[in-house]
Amino acid sequence: MQTQESTVTFSALKGVDAAKLEKELTAMWGASSGESADDPAVGVTRACVLNLIVYAEGQEERAEVDALLEVVVQRHPCRALLVVADRGAEEAKLEAFISTRCQLTSRGAKKICGEQITIAAAGSAVVDSAATAVAPLLVPDVPIFLWWKDIPHYEDKLFDRLSELADRVVIDSASFDNPHFDLTRLAQILGERSESGSISDLNWGRLTSWRSLVASFWDVSDYRASLSKIESVRVEYDPPDRAPGEIAPKALLAVGWLATCLGWEIEGADAAAGEEEQRRFTLRAGERSLEVVLQPTEDVAGRDGMITSLTIRAEGGDEFHVALRPEENKLETGAKVGGGQHEVSRVLGYEARSEGQRLSSELEILTRDVLYEKAVAFAARLLGTIKE
Repeated sequence: MQTQESTVTFSALKGVDAAKLEKELTAMWGASSGESADDPAVGVTRACVLNLIVYAEGQEERAEVDALLEVVVQRHPCRALLVVADRGAEEAKLEAFISTRCQLTSRGAKKICGEQITIAAAGSAVVDSAATAVAPLLVPDVPIFLWWKDIPHYEDKLFDRLSELADRVVIDSASFDNPHFDLTRLAQILGERSESGSISDLNWGRLTSWRSLVASFWDVSDYRASLSKIESVRVEYDPPDRAPGEIAPKALLAVGWLATCLGWEIEGADAAAGEEEQRRFTLRAGERSLEVVLQPTEDVAGRDGMITSLTIRAEGGDEFHVALRPEENKLETGAKVGGGQHEVSRVLGYEARSEGQRLSSELEILTRDVLYEKAVAFAARLLGTIKE
């Protein structure tokens, strides 16, 4: 993909001059069109199907986002507005960088191009007010997405202002620094936004294959009786690299999804004695009690926070499981019913999608995911029962 970049620097006191930036972009489009009287077909098509606001902290995150947007723009030509924050800087500073991202539709055809405006804000006061620089740069009459590459903590003025602009907010719970606190905070944010906007979680998307495979067990009529006789659920997961003593958000979301779908309620939890200890929770399904066990496994590079197995056991010895095959992009499923008299298993391949591909998929969704919101709320309540 071809890119072209220009830099415009503004005073932190005066803010970003949107008209000046638009003028610079127009000049850039004209210079990059390449049209001529001899071959007017060679040029660019300026396209914008959506606005994508991205919040990131630090230059390392900025480089990561720049690379990721190469993937996103191929599928969604858009105006990307990247806000790079340096809240701890002593000197207040505001800079803007503009660029176009183009791809050829076919040999000799026009290039389809989107554009990116990067706003680098230094100093806490400048960062908090960065939304005033973003708002006038949004393209009207197309959806607005906010990808917040961090957990929005309490009283974050920038998150509040940018999320008010957005039709949908995208986060990734796999990157939480403090999974227990951050997931509880996420549940609160979802509750506060229940009447406006919606939130997507890239980590929820990573659970799609697992949820589909678990649900498919009960597409088999002979297995359905086990649904009302479940005695235990065991989820094993690779510990989060940033907080190895806490439960991985993906594992908590999986339990939240199961409990929400099956109408389970929380009774309590056992205290964990140390970082490697499993967490045990007691849930209630009608008049029956069942146990949920969340067990960290050995930490393996490249599997940060991933579920490695999910096993459901029911009365009479019936068992259903989905497991990640080590060092393979494959999931293994198995069912054992009738006291072991009937046993089946299969191995399925699945595509390990990049973060850019997952974000691209989320940019096609504007509706609320009520099931996700309920799963987060249940996970937060589960965490609230833990006695350290």
